[in-house]
Amino acid sequence: MALINIPGLPVRDPDAVGTDHVAYAYNNLRELLLTYRRLKVAGILPHWPINHGVTTSMYYRDPDNNRVELQIDNFSTPAELDGYFHSPAFAENPVGVTYDPEELCRRYEAGEPMADLLLIPPMPEGKTPWDMLASH
Repeated sequence: MALINIPGLPVRDPDAVGTDHVAYAYNNLRELLLTYRRLKVAGILPHWPINHGVTTSMYYRDPDNNRVELQIDNFSTPAELDGYFHSPAFAENPVGVTYDPEELCRRYEAGEPMADLLLIPPMPEGKTPWDMLASH
């Protein structure tokens, strides 16, 4: 479960029902990208592919507009994860950076090292972490 405080968001309607999203974790990037390709063939595309730093995620919407997150963990140990949460990088960007799933597939298929593929990309010029929420 994730609890976040995003500045400027309106208070959620207390009478609203539902879940923000359900997340499914894959064992590795290969499995996540194979699922992306399979869903793409069926005409299902992620509406928000983002590397959160802690995870590489693809968010989808089902026909009822419920969000589903397909993701992998970017760190192999709890110590590495904890280190990231206490790093200046996380303090500067707790949201993540959106990415192009096709580009990630190309890089993976070209044999780029896994450490490079899972590394959070740099923030685009002139953008803030909160801009990464725009397509979400």
